[in-house]
Amino acid sequence: MLRERDIQIHTGEFIGEVDDETVYVGDDKELDYDVLLWTGGITGQNVAEKLDIGQDERSHRLHASSTFKTSEDNVFAIGDSALVDQPGDEPAPPTAQAAWDAAEVVGENVKRAMNDQPLKEWRYKDKGTVISVGDEAVAQDVKPVDGADQAIARVLGNPFGGMPAETLKKAIAARWIAKVAGPGRAAKAWPDM
Repeated sequence: MLRERDIQIHTGEFIGEVDDETVYVGDDKELDYDVLLWTGGITGQNVAEKLDIGQDERSHRLHASSTFKTSEDNVFAIGDSALVDQPGDEPAPPTAQAAWDAAEVVGENVKRAMNDQPLKEWRYKDKGTVISVGDEAVAQDVKPVDGADQAIARVLGNPFGGMPAETLKKAIAARWIAKVAGPGRAAKAWPDM
């Protein structure tokens, strides 16, 4: 939808500076703009920069195997601060979905490491994407719901929107709240999601 509206999308590079008319990307790229939406991306914690553990030079995210072990035997890395090896060239994405899925395996692996047992390997499986967007961005064939933000989802490669996507997004959030704070809190939060 963004590209259809002639919006340019650039990823994978650091913004060095921004002034009123120009974005300075990397060492030698300048982009003029009228409206800029800048997401900061994922970087490791500042403390990681000082650690003697294998890490990415740009982001200082720690390199971890598919068992979450780093170059230090007793250090495991997970979530936004980690680049977790997966089959192929790309590490696991730094998303809540991946961290949620990985958490039980890394917890089990810490226990196994303490007991000198073999570690489990983890493989990320994309379950889809759900995002909230304003009513104006919703596909033409989807009716807005009383001025509220809409959700658009992609599950198993199939995009959809409207009430089914909105309900799916709320259910995902409610599942997390229920796991952390209990089903009662999830039910209470549902109307405000």
